[in-house]
Amino acid sequence: MGSKNISIRDDVYFELKKAKEEDESFSEVIERLLASRSGEHPLYELVGTLDESEAERVRELAAGFRGSVDEDMGRST
Repeated sequence: MGSKNISIRDDVYFELKKAKEEDESFSEVIERLLASRSGEHPLYELVGTLDESEAERVRELAAGFRGSVDEDMGRST
């Protein structure tokens, strides 16, 4: 596979560097970020793994968590 040199601003470079995981190349981090923009996020692989009752339980827990965070932050829903 070939490679290309590109020019990016310093601020963009530092953001990419922060987003980069330990054993990830810059090409891999860019590929991962682009995939998440196009709807190919790794969490989509989880779709369909829960039955409806399990999914409802997750929704309830998430709503409770959001409510408690809002309460802790002094926000009303």
